[in-house]
Amino acid sequence: MGAEEVFTRDVDNPAGREFRRLLDEQNFTFAPGIYHALDARLAELAGLDAAYMSGYSTVLGQFGFPDLEMVTMTEMVENAKRMVEATNLPVVADCDTGYGGIHNVRRAVREYEKAGVAAIHIEDQTTPKRCGHIAGKQIVSRDKARARFEAAVDAKQSEDTVIIARTDAYGSANGDWEEHLERGRIYADAGVDLVWPEMPDPSREDAVNYAETIHETHPDLDLAFNYSSSFAWSEEEDPLTFEELGDLGYKYIFITLYGLHSGAHAVYEDLSNIADNDEEAQFDLESRYIGHPTESHHELSFVKDFQDIETRFDREARERIEKSEGFSEEESDPIKSGDD
Repeated sequence: MGAEEVFTRDVDNPAGREFRRLLDEQNFTFAPGIYHALDARLAELAGLDAAYMSGYSTVLGQFGFPDLEMVTMTEMVENAKRMVEATNLPVVADCDTGYGGIHNVRRAVREYEKAGVAAIHIEDQTTPKRCGHIAGKQIVSRDKARARFEAAVDAKQSEDTVIIARTDAYGSANGDWEEHLERGRIYADAGVDLVWPEMPDPSREDAVNYAETIHETHPDLDLAFNYSSSFAWSEEEDPLTFEELGDLGYKYIFITLYGLHSGAHAVYEDLSNIADNDEEAQFDLESRYIGHPTESHHELSFVKDFQDIETRFDREARERIEKSEGFSEEESDPIKSGDD
């Protein structure tokens, strides 16, 4: 028995099937970049189609680091697992460069599959990589990149798992526009499901040109587009719309740090408020979240479901719940409940 037989097994990936269905049936599928379990649950509550575990968001939000590949594969997969368990949405996860050589790439794909993600993206930068909008990027050779993506596609243990190939050739130290295009063709031929051409600026012309040119040779290729948080889209004279991108073939659209910017801005403003105004800041915050879908942290964490499980298996649990103060299945006003 060879190594391939020992380590290969079929894995069911319903999240991957759902993500593929969305890509097939919609003009575009959008996912906000987020980095923890609660955000994944909030994305579902808000009615979004998918969630994206952003690499930069994860390393900044969880560790306080810049995106310079200082977080390990194990740490990234563990965060993806927590997000998958918190939502029914398909989760797309950042897999950086695959975390090493061919064997590392293959293991990474399978570890993410076991975590339950719908899709992963891998990039063609050298290791250690960096955010596509931090200077100093360099890409590996075409042969090494092709091997990386062929290995990733071959490693899949579910045909439903979606593999996204990202190229950073345009704007890297050793690439250019023509290399950007050729890399997309090479990766499509390697069998990936989508190609993500990372763009160094919000240029409408580049996005249109890339899609139209690559579809001349690969008309059925689906593309991914980073509506990057590094750019001030609102200041563009004629910013691209999601619908336009979908029409061009960018079937998966995401904003890498959407959740982090949203959360950081809101938390900073409220922390500044309470630093200046003491309890008045809490009153102000309550005026915004009471009556809002996020009002009850007990509801967000599914306390009722956990209490139901507890009472089914612990005969004394219901009596304890009924005789004590705090949130319970019968509690209709969470503001009056305990907040421990």
